[in-house]
Amino acid sequence: MRVDGFRPVADFKADMDAWISRFKSATTIDPAQKMIIPGEPELAAEEYHLQNGITLQQAVIEDLNELAEKFGLALSARVKRPVQG
Repeated sequence: MRVDGFRPVADFKADMDAWISRFKSATTIDPAQKMIIPGEPELAAEEYHLQNGITLQQAVIEDLNELAEKFGLALSARVKRPVQG
């Protein structure tokens, strides 16, 4: 959606910043839980996976290896075994 079709972008951003500040300063029922806004969990996951990679299940790794062999491709050395747990 193009915000500038409805109102000045600077006004929209200022209102969003104020909303986020107000929302984040709200008291939670459980003080151990922090207030999160839409997009924060996804941003945290993206940052984590960019740093640590994406965990694949063993079945997926096996499928990728089979496909790579079938098409004569080499998989990246970065493909790791799944985390046990």
